[in-house]
Amino acid sequence: MGQVNILGEEPSQPWFSISVDCQAFYNSNVLYASSIENTFGAWQIITTPEISFAPTIQDETYKMLSPRAGFRYQFFTYAQAEPPKQTYATTGPSALNFDVMNPYLGLGWKVDDDLSFDFSIQGNLYEGNGRDRSSYVNFLNEYPIAWQANWFHIIEEIHSLSITARASYVWANPSNFSRTDNNLTVSWGIMPTEEVSLQFYASARLAKYTGINLDPGEISSNYSTFNNYDRLDIQQTYGASITWTPVEYVSLRGFVSWTKSDSTQVQETGTYEALNAGTGLNLVYRF
Repeated sequence: MGQVNILGEEPSQPWFSISVDCQAFYNSNVLYASSIENTFGAWQIITTPEISFAPTIQDETYKMLSPRAGFRYQFFTYAQAEPPKQTYATTGPSALNFDVMNPYLGLGWKVDDDLSFDFSIQGNLYEGNGRDRSSYVNFLNEYPIAWQANWFHIIEEIHSLSITARASYVWANPSNFSRTDNNLTVSWGIMPTEEVSLQFYASARLAKYTGINLDPGEISSNYSTFNNYDRLDIQQTYGASITWTPVEYVSLRGFVSWTKSDSTQVQETGTYEALNAGTGLNLVYRF
C-alpha cells in the first residue's frame, strides 16, 4: 500500500529545556595581564546549569518570531597549572574563583532560511572571593542590551558559512565599566557525519568604555584602580572546535583559541595575549 498519511495536528515543539554545560581548559594568561610578572597559566573550569523557556508560535502571522526567557548560573573555578606570580604566589589561582548569575530575555526574528535577527536583555551579577563561598560578595553588576544579526548559509550539504554581528550597550555598577561592546564573527563549519561537526572561526571585538571614575557608594571600591575613562579595547580571536553528538541530549567537544587584545587606557586586563585549549560536555533535556 505504500506510505499512508494520517491527518492530525502537527507535533508540538518542546517549550522548556534544562541543560548543564561543563568545560575545562588551560588558559595561558589567566589574569589577562600585559606584564610578565603577572602572566601565568592555570586550569579553568566553567560549569553552567541553565533553564530556559522558548514557546513556539503557531500563528502564521507571527511564526517567524521566537521569544525566550531563562536563567543560568555559572561557576568559575581555577586550579594551578604552573607556579603563580606576585599576589597569587601564596594563595594560588583558586583565589580567583567567582560565580555569575545571568537572567535573560530575548526575541528572535527569522527573515528567511539564511538571515535572522535577535534582540536581548540580560543581567550579569558577579560574586566571589576565592575558595570560601560563605564570604562571597557582589563585586560587579552588568546589564547588557544587545541587537544581533546572523547570516547562516549551507554550502554543498556538509559545509556552512556563518557571519554574526552583535552590537550592545552595557550598563555597569561600578559605573566605570559601562561601555558599548560590539563583535563580528565569521565561522566556517564542516559536518562530515550527523554526529560530528567542526568549526573554524575568526572574531573581532571593539569595546568603548563610557563610564568615568567611581561615584561614592558604588560597590567594589577596589575597582577604582581601573581608570576606564575614554578607554578603547580592540580584540581579535581565532579558534577551532570539534563536537561529537552521539545521542540527541549529549555532546562532547574539544577546542582551541588564541586572543590578542590591545587597550588605549588599561594595560592589565586590556592589553594581553592568551591561548585557551580544552574540552567540554553538554547535557540538555527538552520538554
